[in-house]
Amino acid sequence: MTSALGSASPLATGPTLDHSIRRAHGFEPLQLEGQLPRGLRGTLYRTGPGLLQRFGRPVAHPFDADGAVTAIRLGDGAAAGATVVVASKEYDEEERAGRFLYGTSASRLRQVYNNLTGHKKSTGNTNLLWWQDRLFALMENARPQELDPATLGSLGTTDLGVVRDGFSAHPHRVAALSTTFNFGIRGKHIDLFALPDHGAPRLLGSFEAPWISMVHDFIATDKHLVFVIGPAKLITWRAMFAVGDLSQYFRWDPDAGAMVVVVPLACPERVTRFLVDTFWVWHFVNAFEDGDSITVELCRHDTFGAFAAPSSAGPEHGQPQYYRFRLDPRRELFEGTPLWSDPAEFPSVDPRRAGARQRFTFLQTFPAAQKAPGVARFDCESGEVQAWAAPSTHLGVEPVFVPGGGDEEGAGWILQLFQDPAAGRSYLAVLDAEHLAAPPLARIWMPEAVPMTFHGVFVKAP
Repeated sequence: MTSALGSASPLATGPTLDHSIRRAHGFEPLQLEGQLPRGLRGTLYRTGPGLLQRFGRPVAHPFDADGAVTAIRLGDGAAAGATVVVASKEYDEEERAGRFLYGTSASRLRQVYNNLTGHKKSTGNTNLLWWQDRLFALMENARPQELDPATLGSLGTTDLGVVRDGFSAHPHRVAALSTTFNFGIRGKHIDLFALPDHGAPRLLGSFEAPWISMVHDFIATDKHLVFVIGPAKLITWRAMFAVGDLSQYFRWDPDAGAMVVVVPLACPERVTRFLVDTFWVWHFVNAFEDGDSITVELCRHDTFGAFAAPSSAGPEHGQPQYYRFRLDPRRELFEGTPLWSDPAEFPSVDPRRAGARQRFTFLQTFPAAQKAPGVARFDCESGEVQAWAAPSTHLGVEPVFVPGGGDEEGAGWILQLFQDPAAGRSYLAVLDAEHLAAPPLARIWMPEAVPMTFHGVFVKAP
């Protein structure tokens, strides 16, 4: 999901470049402008819809596109990069058949068959998970697709021993628990998973949602999991009988409200649910225990409209705002106030503060606010904002914060990938996270424009 141009959705980008992968290739030396910090050593992995056109026609919806993983290795003053399609077993099956067999781009008859038999393709086009030295490409509601970290080659889908059907594209690690949490959707049932840093994954339990909806994200503290289920309700008959594309499968019901669901980790079956005024959340920032209540931070949307065009030009939509909520499950209280008025999305915090109170939040900014795409550092204590903006014609994605070598929160680097339409190439901007308004320390140029990516992960070198 990328930055907006003009008045388009902050989850959309203009059609300046062909967003499909131009050339798949393994790791190659990359052009470096500036100087890489000595302590920045590791690999940035990012994924997004890589094939928006296939078999001579566009996919029906970007979420249907096969993923393309772009990886950039940094260290010893040099960089190397690769871009590879997530070649699942189903992808190979389609290549042999020469046509779409999965997703809403397939024929209606094939879609109905897939729905009745449970066949689906794990495209790996939304996010990446690094867990126990293994790399997984994730999509909205399918099993993880494991990749070889060294080559990005596909190793096949996996259920990790616990996944019944789906595995969300937004796992969250709680540093204090040394555990990554995630969920999966089975109709109205939402399964809960725990992936410890050491040991086998566990199924924590499940709860029933008020309606079948797209639940894109959630958040975790060291004591609770928190969901906000917005009123984007699946139109079951449309989905089952493949009437329209994916964007037409959901109905926005603003009168229904949004349901807050709180799951205590110590007793997952004791779920608290209550309704609040309608809003939508694509991405949470963080959450932490705050006495008898829970503080939840997220990017709040007024509507679900951005779903219609998450990676192509679309209509105007409400601008997301960075909000903080006070959540008291016992009193069924969920009160929120905006922390920053400028539109922002795709938040990142110091991973060592995930699930605990953080001081700094990094967010992708959009042209409507900063006149250009870029990144901002918001100080949650003082409200101070530092920001850096790329040229207004460049297309940016989610900033990734990489901690430096010390213990100080917010000390490190921001890695943010951009497309330069005029040059027809992509580059990685390396920024000093403590002096964000300064020019980039380095720009690392890919030889071509890589497909725009949604999310990613940085893995430090041993």
